[in-house]
Amino acid sequence: MITTYILSFFTGYLGILLGFRFALDRVQIARRRIANLHKDKILQVASIRELAKAAKVSKHKLKESELLVGRLETEVRTLEERVGSVKRADNRLVVLDERRLPEDHPWILSISGPGGLLPEAKGDEGHENWTGTMRFLVWAATEKRAVHKAATRYPASRGFKLEVLEEKGRNGPSQAA
Repeated sequence: MITTYILSFFTGYLGILLGFRFALDRVQIARRRIANLHKDKILQVASIRELAKAAKVSKHKLKESELLVGRLETEVRTLEERVGSVKRADNRLVVLDERRLPEDHPWILSISGPGGLLPEAKGDEGHENWTGTMRFLVWAATEKRAVHKAATRYPASRGFKLEVLEEKGRNGPSQAA
């Protein structure tokens, strides 16, 4: 009978030990899972912080880009206005003749057209009218020679009126050497 009690005691004791062992194993597994979840949490927090920094940098870049776009749009409007003013008919400068000698100077002549077709107009160009005044760049050594060159092409007998406006500076970029 004592052996039955001893055997029952050891069996119970062994059952309790095995139960504790299984419980300790489960506690170890739970601790590992908690440690892994803690590591994952730390990595996620770091990832979120990096994404937040990148988002902040992107936001600043977007603001800078929007400011740059605003400045560029303003500059575009300004340049369009300047181009519009340069394109006005009274600002145009037509080159009468590119042939020049090293001693020639650039002269600006104003030639008033009689209206009607351009004298040299042919084909589709014949539909252009030239009324008003156009400015011409003429290369010549003297004012008299410049007027002669222009009068040869646009004679007063056809209704053109020539007037010398100015002599351009000698150090122009197209001055022959």
